[in-house]
Amino acid sequence: MQMDPTRRRFLVGSAAAGAVALAGCAGDSDDDDDSSGNDTETAFDYEIDPELEEGDGSYELWALDQGRDNIFIYEPAADGDGFAVTDFIDVNALEGVPEDGVVPHMIDYNSTYEYAAVACTAGARTLVFRTEDHELVADIDTGAGSHMAAFSPDDEYLHIDAIGEGAIVRVEADLESESFEVVDEIDVLEDDTVQAAGIESGAPICHQYAHDGRSLHTLGPSYHDGALVIVDHEEFAVDKAYAGDELPTNCGTMPHPTEEKFYLTAGLPSSDSEGVGDYYVYDTAEDEVLVDGESTQGNDAHGFWFTPDGEELWVLNRETNDGVVVDPETDEVIEEIDAYGPEQSEGSDDRDAPDIMWASPDGEYMFVTLRGPAPLSGDPHASTGVTPGISVLDIETREIVEVIEPHPIDEFDDDHIALAQDESEDGPRVPDFHGVGVRPIAEFESVIGTSPPFDTN
Repeated sequence: MQMDPTRRRFLVGSAAAGAVALAGCAGDSDDDDDSSGNDTETAFDYEIDPELEEGDGSYELWALDQGRDNIFIYEPAADGDGFAVTDFIDVNALEGVPEDGVVPHMIDYNSTYEYAAVACTAGARTLVFRTEDHELVADIDTGAGSHMAAFSPDDEYLHIDAIGEGAIVRVEADLESESFEVVDEIDVLEDDTVQAAGIESGAPICHQYAHDGRSLHTLGPSYHDGALVIVDHEEFAVDKAYAGDELPTNCGTMPHPTEEKFYLTAGLPSSDSEGVGDYYVYDTAEDEVLVDGESTQGNDAHGFWFTPDGEELWVLNRETNDGVVVDPETDEVIEEIDAYGPEQSEGSDDRDAPDIMWASPDGEYMFVTLRGPAPLSGDPHASTGVTPGISVLDIETREIVEVIEPHPIDEFDDDHIALAQDESEDGPRVPDFHGVGVRPIAEFESVIGTSPPFDTN
């Protein structure tokens, strides 16, 4: 297959046009615990061209393809032209990973960026990688639907939102010996504080840590299951809980870089309603709601991230491929973002579906995952897009400057994509980028840290 040389830097290997790799069933919800079914004998073979490996050593972009169970690692290219592939990890080919396979969903780093935790929605696992050499150091059974894993600020624990278990799982992390052990869990709906708040449904979805040491967990996955649970880590017990009629938050969690404020998103697709796109602001010092549902100017509010100067919080809407910029000083919308992915329209059939984002440590780019035509998780109406990959937005202009496509969708024929979209078929898989993380390698001068809870300089 002949490639346009201007695109080659952004590709990792290629499959013959029209080839079909029978690779098992793609589930349609984040708590789907079916096996990935990744058949390594029929999967596409990825080969990294040595001429494309050289990065500039400044930072790494880890992009999780949950559609085909791969992790692509990029660096800014040494020649200044785009992004170079520096490594590729087929997670189901790793030693010790269950034969049924796993689905890499979200990624988080410890405070020194020496380790990366990847929560896997299928396979009931959390994988921990040593980032220096990209080696797998731990494969932890953290429960069905392990959706998000995040290191505590002191690096002593990993906490996992396990949708299928309805639990917040605590893993003791000894990074010096690279050993990890499940030591506790909170069965959310069985908790007395949660029940007293009137919460009867939902499971933990995402969390982050407030400056006071507590963690805030949204419940979901549906907006109708949305709620908030706050965990005290000294006791590892639920401290506060808010039902959906007060805080219907079902996705993103993000602390303010310096103040005792916390941002949360609530989203609902328009498939059976008018749709919802809201953000909330919670005062963690006073335990009260400061902003009670401000519009994100679209449907299915989802991921968000701070710019490294701490002056902007970007929020995206998954279904409508747009979003807003929030001023963290006033908590008001100061600008709209027209599109996170290049394909945009008034309809839902030919627009991209952005999901998660993370800023580059130099403050130049915002990296945004794009789901593609056969999403493995989330409401299909909201999550189905066109271009699977990573959209690169210029933070200053808010415009898309490049789209990284590790495995371009035009390399799959129409029949392959149609089978992947058919929930009744135990058919093939196509790329579906969900989790993304950025690891600084060099030293950067920034007003705030690179990731929550944002250790400020």
